[in-house]
Amino acid sequence: MAVTEKYQSLVDMAKQLGVSGLDVRESDGVLRIDGVAPSAQAKQQLWDEYGRIDPDYRSGDLVLDISAPEGGASSAGSGSSGGTYTVQSGDTLSKIGQRYGVGWQKIYEANRDKLDDPDKIQPGQELTIPSA
Repeated sequence: MAVTEKYQSLVDMAKQLGVSGLDVRESDGVLRIDGVAPSAQAKQQLWDEYGRIDPDYRSGDLVLDISAPEGGASSAGSGSSGGTYTVQSGDTLSKIGQRYGVGWQKIYEANRDKLDDPDKIQPGQELTIPSA
């Protein structure tokens, strides 16, 4: 099965939810989906669908890079990263850091109030992502 076909329901859901700047492309057996979800809830729905298709996130054939607007007033000096991230099954601080262009150590330091051990993060945890 082609990768695009495998994740077609995810692409359809992104369109249905109104993801802006939606960019879907396949290269070398990896599907990349980029865009901005209209809300954090919509972003979570997309991640839930990804989890339904690939429950352990181990296929390595999808890069899902969907951002969502942060609640409240926007910060004046916001960079390309920052905000919060909900940990998904199979995530590590390193993987999350790569997604946001931030070292895992910075993420760990920003979440010392929530994390005792950088190797023990749990799905569903809400982590603060510092600006790069």
